Amino acid sequence: EQIKAQLERIIPVHRVLDLTVRARQLGQERPIEREVALVKVVSTGEMRAETLRLADAFHAKVVDATVEHFIFEITGKSSKIDQFVSIMKPLGLNEVCRTGIAAMNRGSQGM
Repeated sequence: EQIKAQLERIIPVHRVLDLTVRARQLGQERPIEREVALVKVVSTGEMRAETLRLADAFHAKVVDATVEHFIFEITGKSSKIDQFVSIMKPLGLNEVCRTGIAAMNRGSQGM
């Protein structure tokens, strides 16, 4: 409740709902949850090829690249983002920026 109250004070928040509680109350499936992250990896030489191979396996998109680094955009469940970040650590992970989870109820009804 305190978190909801604080979020409602932020502008421009139009509505705050706990979708997991609402879905449970209505007997619905869990909501669709996704997160977006930008991940910067600094790598050179053979590590660059491995970095690209693994990014491709995770369907991460290259949004910036130089001879020294890549910035990837990755979208999915938080667990997928966590796993991608973990795999990139030994390859030269430099920086991560995450949006946090965005969610929407399943089915044809709106909020």
